[in-house]
Amino acid sequence: MSIDSTLRKAAKLARSGNRAGAAKLYREILAQFPNNATARKGLASLGAPAGGPRPAAMPGGGALGAGLIPGARPVAPPAGLAGGPAPAQPRRPAPAPAAKSGSGGARPAKGGPAPAPQQMAALERMLNRGDPRAAVTEGKRLALLFPRSPALLNLLGMAQARAGQLDEALASYERVLEIDPGFAGAHVNKANAYALMGKFDAVEASARAALALDAKLAQAHMLLGYGLVNTGRAEDGIGPFRTSVKLAPKMVQTHIGLGNAYAAAGQHQDALDTFHTALALDPQNPGVLNNIGNALVTLHRIDEAVEYLARAARIDRRNVVLLNNYARSLRDIGRSREAIEVCDQVIALDPNSAEAWGLLGSCRRELGDKAGAIAAIDKAVEINPSNLQALGIRWQMETLPIDHPELAHLKALAADDTLPGGDRSLIELALFNAFDKADDLEEAMAHLHRANRLRRASEPYEIEEHRAMLNRLKEAFDAGVDPLDAEAMAEIPAPARPVFIVGMPRSGTSLVEQILASHSQVHGAGELNALATEVRGKLGWYPGDTPKPFTRENLMLLRRSYFDSVVRYGIDKPVVTDKTPLNFRHIGPALAAMPEARVLFMRRDSRATCWSNYSNSFLGRANNFGHDMIDTAEMYRIHLDLMAFWKKHFPDRVTIVPYERLTEHQEEESRKLVAAAGLDWEDACLDFHKTKRAVRTVSATQVRQKMYTGSSEAWRRYADYIQPMLERLEGLDPD
Repeated sequence: MSIDSTLRKAAKLARSGNRAGAAKLYREILAQFPNNATARKGLASLGAPAGGPRPAAMPGGGALGAGLIPGARPVAPPAGLAGGPAPAQPRRPAPAPAAKSGSGGARPAKGGPAPAPQQMAALERMLNRGDPRAAVTEGKRLALLFPRSPALLNLLGMAQARAGQLDEALASYERVLEIDPGFAGAHVNKANAYALMGKFDAVEASARAALALDAKLAQAHMLLGYGLVNTGRAEDGIGPFRTSVKLAPKMVQTHIGLGNAYAAAGQHQDALDTFHTALALDPQNPGVLNNIGNALVTLHRIDEAVEYLARAARIDRRNVVLLNNYARSLRDIGRSREAIEVCDQVIALDPNSAEAWGLLGSCRRELGDKAGAIAAIDKAVEINPSNLQALGIRWQMETLPIDHPELAHLKALAADDTLPGGDRSLIELALFNAFDKADDLEEAMAHLHRANRLRRASEPYEIEEHRAMLNRLKEAFDAGVDPLDAEAMAEIPAPARPVFIVGMPRSGTSLVEQILASHSQVHGAGELNALATEVRGKLGWYPGDTPKPFTRENLMLLRRSYFDSVVRYGIDKPVVTDKTPLNFRHIGPALAAMPEARVLFMRRDSRATCWSNYSNSFLGRANNFGHDMIDTAEMYRIHLDLMAFWKKHFPDRVTIVPYERLTEHQEEESRKLVAAAGLDWEDACLDFHKTKRAVRTVSATQVRQKMYTGSSEAWRRYADYIQPMLERLEGLDPD
């Protein structure tokens, strides 16, 4: 949807009384284009604070992504304003960072008398030293004396645009083109002004008009690209950006624009490569560093992203959006205490940063500070009442009583089909929890089914594609994969010996990691993305990709990449746990590349596990089988098959941990799993609930409690409502 269409829809919602829906749309626009006057006026008319994410345009078109909880980083805003010093004589504009004020053709300039070169130079200096309002005043004075000077009027338009007077700037550019229709630079500057207003259809038209006069204007191609990208035609926008790069290869803005077009088109590796090219041109550009960080996050290489975001934050210490990105990435790799420090820094700069308050709340939650987390999330919601993600998280931490006045509000939000389905699913899930606690099972299940349908619609999942890929993986290992030898291990030494804790989500991986992390020799790293990223991204083992064979060279690549990631987490103990549950898919490659590694494979009652997957929401598309009862049951069967397969191939390195028996015979089973991890026993492992560390899973609260039994029976209350899932699981568990 274009910006104009979004503005019209927001205005319509406001007129109909849907203030929350209108405010959300206005904030979405401001998230990408903070200077959009129409959106700011619309939001003000609703009496709502701007709040929310506010990306800041970097000089020359760089951009800082931003997001809500847990974080969504939008496409960059348009390029920086075109325009430069007005030449004394008209000439064809050269491909350069700015469209010159000449007419754009090799012919005499049209128009009337112009100010003296000294006057134009003085006006230009006034503008370039960062005093656009003074430049506007002087430009208007000169325009009274020289009302038909295209170069002067173009420079006045630039000053007005930089002063935020976009309508006035457009009027000045129109006067230029009335006097001299061949003035290509004025069309470029019009396109810039429209971009800052969020009118991207007009951006495209003005950029095309400039290119019709001069096809070698790099910035016109760049603006055409932004016009196409921001009207939903990202793939079409790649071509103009490539042309701008070809015309102006030393101009960092062209590479930034091309990188953003690649990102918008879903070509994230190409985006990353392009941003690196931009960084080589301008190594201290915080916007480029931020964009590299965002691209790495999208590619699930968050540990690498932190390094670039940290560099950007050191350069630009007062940019709220950049700092929020940095805090989010720190949180996502388990460095929650550092993330809190950055959130505090943001809040000191901008007390109304809803994103910072939301991040602060999630970090406090991960560290076990429930009261502090709720207080921070409440502040985020107070600043931005239409933030459905924050509301959903708020009422996950504390179940909403059904007599609470907020219940009616949540129901209205859940029923509002103008709001994003993924966000509404979080509200539906909060309503499920409310009615579940009140023992209204029928109402609870109605909300749970709707939550999962909404999430499935917004993020489709094809389980048969995953089954086929995993079958190919098994065939590769049945054909024979030689694990790396001692020579390879010596060439790439392990910074810490990995223990992979895997299984279905909600099968007890967090509990087992908490037990091991209580050991003096173990660093509990939580859920690391590195193994899946390398197996899928570099070796191609993902649906739709062409997988690479597990040669010695490729296993060495996997080993090196995984251990490089571990080092970035600052681990200083000899053993590290990685409890990413879905790593059960990649255990074979992991053990072949890391012969020193061990695996603890969780086995929990199928009905309890699948019910817990269906009744909770997880980040990441890889978990989206859980939004359909049959797919959830099918994934459970797939995971059992893989459990047996990996156990057959690596009998001495894969240990199956029975969850229910662990909860019923804590010490006996804890001793077994500690030994299976290759560790001597320590009594602290029995007091796992006392261990202080960040836990970023649905189990964050449970692992801080003493061992308890009975959680595997919760599904029985809803047995009548989940029969399709239970039928598919029949025979897998003892009655």
